[in-house]
Amino acid sequence: MLKVYSIMVLTMFLWGINVSLLKLLLVEIPPLVMQGTRIFIAGITLFLILLVMKKKMIYKEMPWKFLLLASLLGVIAHHSLLATGLFETTAIKSSLILGLAPLITAIIAVATRSTSLTVLRFIGFIIGFIGIMVAVVDDMSAVTNLVAGDFYVLASIIVQAFSFFIIRRITLTIPPLVVTAYMLTFGSLLLILFSVLTTPKGFIRFAEIDMTLWGIFLFSAIFATAVGHSLFNSMIKRIGTAETAIFNNLSTIFALIASVLILGEEIHVSQIIGCFLIVIGVLIGTGGVEEWLKKRKQQNVAETFSEKATSSS
Repeated sequence: MLKVYSIMVLTMFLWGINVSLLKLLLVEIPPLVMQGTRIFIAGITLFLILLVMKKKMIYKEMPWKFLLLASLLGVIAHHSLLATGLFETTAIKSSLILGLAPLITAIIAVATRSTSLTVLRFIGFIIGFIGIMVAVVDDMSAVTNLVAGDFYVLASIIVQAFSFFIIRRITLTIPPLVVTAYMLTFGSLLLILFSVLTTPKGFIRFAEIDMTLWGIFLFSAIFATAVGHSLFNSMIKRIGTAETAIFNNLSTIFALIASVLILGEEIHVSQIIGCFLIVIGVLIGTGGVEEWLKKRKQQNVAETFSEKATSSS
């Protein structure tokens, strides 16, 4: 379990700091142009890694339909809806809605009988969402006025949640690294095609950015996207969809830290409290607390039995 926690914390660290890096990139590059190109580089990077490692890339019974469906939902629909939604709504509301992703994934998992969550673990998901709400919301009036962008962001996490279940099914027979490579490449090509049709001059911006932004762009593509998504998908295969999704809440913590260090934003007491609740929610939601309680109970039973055996002798 420690290995799982380590991998997921690393993944959420990459995704968390990526939020601030993307903000820097979006100042210079149109959203869909940047997203499509960044994800394409990530996909090609994974294929190069597979090539260098001399790993098999095509299997006898490749689930092409499911791969395309996962790309459609997890890459094209998710990123298109999210980009549109972020443009039309506020950062606070988008962060709050994105914080619903683990909870929505858990509900879908239980509804489709993909997993079984105990009451305690489900409470962990709720605590995690409350933590995000405390961390990102300063004024409730800022989140009560709904706009179309809010529903786009909500739709983006719903389609992504369904893509997790498809990925789970594919990775039962195909290695996660191969699945991620195909998903990112297929999805990004269609995003790039759409970008060429809608904002063809947007690609010129790549010739105008400096070396620092190029470094940020490549770090985002290779590490946050290629490595991050590969690790995340491998954990979906290993521990399940809902169990992996709860870790998404940790990215909020790293995003807040990165916003302070990279963007120079201020951090408040409420955000620290929110981060504390997020950690508690993750520990409960992943079953870590249940496992600890179970071990404690077994230890107490063993100690009681030992004491009785000693006294009787």
